[in-house]
Amino acid sequence: MAVKYTNFRGDEYFLHMRKTSKGNPSYYFKKNDDNTSVEEIPEGYEVYEHPNGRVFLTKTAKKGITKEEISIIENALDKLSPIRDYKLDVKQKSIYIFTYENPVSFNEIPAVVEALSDPKYKTYEAQLCFTLTDKKSRKFQVERRTYRGEKDDQWLFLDASSNLKELAENYVQHLGKEEFFELV
Repeated sequence: MAVKYTNFRGDEYFLHMRKTSKGNPSYYFKKNDDNTSVEEIPEGYEVYEHPNGRVFLTKTAKKGITKEEISIIENALDKLSPIRDYKLDVKQKSIYIFTYENPVSFNEIPAVVEALSDPKYKTYEAQLCFTLTDKKSRKFQVERRTYRGEKDDQWLFLDASSNLKELAENYVQHLGKEEFFELV
């Protein structure tokens, strides 16, 4: 049976394989095409879903972030953030918080905006990033995305601490508010 993955939008992706010019296998997901001979995920690989729903097969990487640290970020978001529609993207040593970019002004209630949005067409953007800078002391730095128009992927350093809970609580509360853009 073919390897099938359904993303958060409800789109079905099937794992395919082609040979490179050197004869090595190259894996990729293709939407709504179950005509494939790949029947299992190769050893050493895992399915990765980008916060915007794109699906990839990536090599399994050792993550420096613990489940407890991810839980700290999730708890702070659930407790303090007005944004309820978010996704975490955990990389090797970073936790990115992606939020739904609503097309309605900041004066609207976030819960109303989210209720009116169809998941099929939502776009999420990275807003905050918590990066592990010292593995031994578990020190993190927090950065926010900048919107200066120079480059799409620029980050502004905000703070650093070995207390991830305090960092998260200090900054996630600003997500979805005008004051977020004043954080420096």
